[in-house]
Amino acid sequence: MPITTLLLDADGVTQTMPGFPGSLESLLHGRATMADLFSVERRSLTGRRDLRADLTAFLRERQIPTPLEQLLDAWHDVHPLPDVLAMMDAVRARGVPVYLATNQQPVRGLHVRTALGYDAHVDGQFHSWELGVAKPDPAFFTAIVRRLGVPAPQTLFIDDLPENAAGAREAGLVGVHHERERGAEGVRAILIEHGLL
Repeated sequence: MPITTLLLDADGVTQTMPGFPGSLESLLHGRATMADLFSVERRSLTGRRDLRADLTAFLRERQIPTPLEQLLDAWHDVHPLPDVLAMMDAVRARGVPVYLATNQQPVRGLHVRTALGYDAHVDGQFHSWELGVAKPDPAFFTAIVRRLGVPAPQTLFIDDLPENAAGAREAGLVGVHHERERGAEGVRAILIEHGLL
């Protein structure tokens, strides 16, 4: 069946963080690991916890002197990939709607939604903190296709994490793992393979 809807992950697919995770790691002053930090963030990906409160407690407990806002700013150092944006425009020009489908906590999610210019290149954005469920849970993808009213088997999802692509396949979508090291050319190859370019 032809692909009629395209879903794209953000980090590692449509956008890059050139200084990440080094910038965040330096802000921890050796008093916590990146895994510790991401464990705190992960709890807020479904929008059910207050990230600012959790990070404030984390910084206090680990005696990390970094101000909260400086830590959050490092998460905001993200840049959409112009070549991928151009491909998204080309797919939409062929009549196939394009959406972001991304795990985000509310603080960073608002930045991605409002400050990066995606609205000019997508038909909509789906963030885990708004859906109340995060990848790789198949329910994340089921919620999206139900909201859009589109058939899962004709919906292509691209993500740089294999487990997220597997979650999409479990929900009946065409889930494809993109190796982020391949950059825009890797995304292009997937889109060509599925008849979208």
